[in-house]
Amino acid sequence: MITGTELPPSSELFPLRDLASRHPTIFSESRLKWALRNRARNGLSDARAVFESRGGELILHEPTFLAWFLGLSGRDTPRSSRRVRK
Repeated sequence: MITGTELPPSSELFPLRDLASRHPTIFSESRLKWALRNRARNGLSDARAVFESRGGELILHEPTFLAWFLGLSGRDTPRSSRRVRK
């Protein structure tokens, strides 16, 4: 269990929907859901970016999650674009 001293400031914690609305150009809500579903395989669980609230909702630590998502920590390479370039 995580104690209060281990939690980041509450101003940096956001539910999935709120984080998606704060950064609509970077990722969608469905992309966030995929990352959370597969966090055991994609390294997100080791990044200490995801917390569970008392109500069971997953809360994301914005700075840590963005660093992981952009490939700055916990990943070998930055995330590539979905677009196929010709």
